[in-house]
Amino acid sequence: MANIDNKCADLDIQDYHKDTKDTFGLLFDKQKELQARLGFDFKGWSIKEIADFWMVNKHAMSDELNEMFDALGGINDGIGNAGWKYWKKDNTKTPEMKIEDLSEEDKLELFYEWIDGLHFYMNFAISIGMTSKDIVNLYMAKNAENHDRQERGY
Repeated sequence: MANIDNKCADLDIQDYHKDTKDTFGLLFDKQKELQARLGFDFKGWSIKEIADFWMVNKHAMSDELNEMFDALGGINDGIGNAGWKYWKKDNTKTPEMKIEDLSEEDKLELFYEWIDGLHFYMNFAISIGMTSKDIVNLYMAKNAENHDRQERGY
């Protein structure tokens, strides 16, 4: 279950979006800064070292995804992990439940579980030397191709 002893709903949320044009760059740079603080600069790392780092981050992402599933049902005011555990009595409520039905605190906890996964996902890009500019430009190119593929009947 999502860590009820590690709640984030009461964190001070500021509007960083209004103060910067490159909001993704801000996120990416903050994650890179955190990794540097933890002693990871990735300069000169071997493929083996990167693969080992990726394995830890893959596991961490998987853990965060599990926590996100638990939070999907609402960990404070909702049905918790009964959202996906079909054998639990409260699972019968899920066909009618919507994200909008969750309390604001539960929605925020769900969002933070997604954010936790994003931290680890960005580590993959950081460890191979990608920049936020690389990610945005490559994403836009691939997104356009994905749209084109749909037009071509992919």
